[in-house]
Amino acid sequence: MIALLAVAIALAVVAPSALPLGRGSPGLAATLWCASLALRAVLVVYAVLYVALFLPHTELFSSLTHWCWETILPLLATHLGLDGTHVGGGTVVLPAAALAASLTSVLWGLAVAGRALASVVRRASLGSGPGGSVIVGGEDVVLAAAGFARPRIVISAGALTKLDDDELAAALEHERGHIVRRHRFVLLLAEVCRAVAGFLPGTRHAIEQIRFHLERDADHWTLSRRHDRYALAAAIAKASQSRSGGASLLAGGDVTRRLDALLAREVVGCRRVLTALSTFTAVLTSCVAIGLTAVVPVTAAAGLERLGDGAHRHCLH
Repeated sequence: MIALLAVAIALAVVAPSALPLGRGSPGLAATLWCASLALRAVLVVYAVLYVALFLPHTELFSSLTHWCWETILPLLATHLGLDGTHVGGGTVVLPAAALAASLTSVLWGLAVAGRALASVVRRASLGSGPGGSVIVGGEDVVLAAAGFARPRIVISAGALTKLDDDELAAALEHERGHIVRRHRFVLLLAEVCRAVAGFLPGTRHAIEQIRFHLERDADHWTLSRRHDRYALAAAIAKASQSRSGGASLLAGGDVTRRLDALLAREVVGCRRVLTALSTFTAVLTSCVAIGLTAVVPVTAAAGLERLGDGAHRHCLH
């Protein structure tokens, strides 16, 4: 059973990179990457629980903490009062403290950034724009969905002058797609998982892929509302060429890959096979991540009970 679970976890982590997700459904691709990222975070939580609650009962931990540190580092033991118990206690507490600090830092940073963005939009607002948007100053082509609880579309004066009617309509619909499809909640989940598993290899790449596929999802939303794909492509290209194009969600992600996917001819048969395979992998990854998450409280309770029943450690002389 443990071997099967290990194989499922390995496949879930590797699968998003192995599958050609750029050719399939962007929503499905974003789901698969999010599930893989969440699985990484859950595995880190289990590692911290093991170190804090189960490691103290292992022979390795016992052999390390039962040595008299004054015989190894007499100066530190004499002046700092160090012994194996103190060192062992610091070892098991440090990972949990680091994880809590990282998570708190990211959540606080997101809250501060959200308030700062809302304040900037209020100060820079020049009035109401098309489609309920807010117009801000600037010559560059900038469009973005700003805000979390009550998101609004922000559009620059430069976008109003440099985009023609079809391009402007497609660009506004793209940003509206971010709001309607609730991409902000996906990004919040991704940032929380990054705070937990940020040190693991591939985490930053997973975040980049999630953002890329969310942009593709907003592109698909725009096309589903019967906007011209070439007008949307032109708006994306103009936003990416602006000096502050990186600030525009319209030009987010890998622009070249987005444009290729937007303008490419889709092969229906290949897409159906890829969709079926991606769906299966996404379901598998999500089930593993959700299942492991559901067992976290049980694992923590078992560890606390075992920790409470454990014998006190004493330094061997």
